[in-house]
Amino acid sequence: MASLSVECLRCGEVRALETEEERRVDAGECPRCTYVGWATCEDVTEVTRKALRERPLERRRLRMA
Repeated sequence: MASLSVECLRCGEVRALETEEERRVDAGECPRCTYVGWATCEDVTEVTRKALRERPLERRRLRMA
């Protein structure tokens, strides 16, 4: 199994998940803030983090290209 680092899109909490090849992983809710939006740490830039923090929670969505 591989390890994947994910970051909560609400509070920035980072956690490591064990993953199997080509399987989608459910990180569940954040233990710090209970939000359920996650992204891999390598996919979230400082610009994205700032934009998410400034946007109201109900309007937060990360659109993938």
